[in-house]
Amino acid sequence: MNDAFTFYKKKVNKEKKNDKPGSLKRFLYNIFIKTLIVIALFLASLIFIRQSSANKENFKKVVYNNSLSFAKIYSLYKTYLGDVVPFKNTKEDETKVVSNEKITYSKIEKENNGYMLFVSSDYAASAIKSGIVIEEKKNEKYKNLIKVQDENGLNVTYGNLSDVSVKLYDYVEKGEILGNCKDKLYLIFEKDGKYLSYDSYL
Repeated sequence: MNDAFTFYKKKVNKEKKNDKPGSLKRFLYNIFIKTLIVIALFLASLIFIRQSSANKENFKKVVYNNSLSFAKIYSLYKTYLGDVVPFKNTKEDETKVVSNEKITYSKIEKENNGYMLFVSSDYAASAIKSGIVIEEKKNEKYKNLIKVQDENGLNVTYGNLSDVSVKLYDYVEKGEILGNCKDKLYLIFEKDGKYLSYDSYL
């Protein structure tokens, strides 16, 4: 890991202190309510689509448009309904590695739709913005690529990664370590289908 980074461990999920008999009942009740809400939203969407072909086209434009903010939807869902996966607390590690420093590089060059940053050896790449991982893929040239979307619809793609520590649909916090890169980090900034300059983000 890069010595320039200072790490701290942050609790993601607090352990439950009380294990009362009623807690299981409350837990199951909460899951039941959340499931009903999701089913109601799904049925409402189907009814809306079936009303007319215009509704169907509008639904497609909103849902499949690049401007749809998955991170914003996830944030609202998590705020009002809790985590998407109800058993997440019992399965996941309780700590995340987070850095409080900006990405450091010695040189930057424009490459294709993004930018190649020359970094130190075995560099720990951290998230520039908080958001949700909406895409992960492998590429012969850029190895592992992770795309993170913030709540305002900004997509940041991180390439040349190894030892990736996040997966699809994970919510990552600003500064969270995404993986390592040997000596180069590839970044792409885009919003509403347009590629942006790095100036405002690095």
